[in-house]
Amino acid sequence: MYIIVLNIKRSIKYLKSNLYLLFFVLSLGLHAQKDTIYADENDFPISKEIFNKKLSAPIYYGLRFDTDTLVLQKIKLRYDFGEITPNIKHQLFKLLNKRHQIDTTKTLVIHYQDTLKAISEFPKQSKVVYYDSLDNEIKTLNKVTRNPYGMKIDLSNYKKVVKHKRIQSYKSFLYWNKKCNKSYKKYDKTAAILHFYNFNTGHPNVVNNLTWYQDYGSLLKKLFFQDKKNFYTVIIKPSGAFYLEHYESYFTSHDLLNPEKWNTIKADFDKRTKH
Repeated sequence: MYIIVLNIKRSIKYLKSNLYLLFFVLSLGLHAQKDTIYADENDFPISKEIFNKKLSAPIYYGLRFDTDTLVLQKIKLRYDFGEITPNIKHQLFKLLNKRHQIDTTKTLVIHYQDTLKAISEFPKQSKVVYYDSLDNEIKTLNKVTRNPYGMKIDLSNYKKVVKHKRIQSYKSFLYWNKKCNKSYKKYDKTAAILHFYNFNTGHPNVVNNLTWYQDYGSLLKKLFFQDKKNFYTVIIKPSGAFYLEHYESYFTSHDLLNPEKWNTIKADFDKRTKH
């Protein structure tokens, strides 16, 4: 019940901030043919100067959304630090231990994916897929047309690319999971590397020495990954302190398993996000 209420409060807060931004954008759209709007990590409008200042900090990255009449530039956090409340920590750790026999006295490094695909759903070859600002796949980056004088190459689709995603073959998927587990072997006494999924379309939970864990009741997703669909990382200490990765950072999970580096990185984050 506590988790449900917590998530409702988060959703209401998120909805309010996005409505505020929407009204601001629409009001400007009525008075200009083309304009650029800047928004902070909480979806509130900011000046271009503040946007550029934030973007220069290592804890942020930017997103750009283009329409026919408007450009929206948003600041997003690369990562976040927080603390699970004692009540939620007790529920989470009890579930992880009871369902999966996970030792919660260790620091948990959780790699989370929303869907663990069946083996048959993986492509035979790895590939890169490109997306525009509306999350539509751009299937052709360069259009080539022939004419009596030769060829014409249209590269306009390159300008529409705002992100890309590597789609792994099954062979590559297994390789990187094995490599990941091996890289954390030296932390066996103090940390556990865990691969979790929300949905499974037919993949076995164990393949050789690799194990994938089901997120029962979507508890981890509700706590950390509500609006996320791809692959993400959360590191949870036995105390309930956690690090949540939203985007590629300038340090690794290995750095955060060093208590001194954890404290340094967190102190810098707190200083930069203090209002």
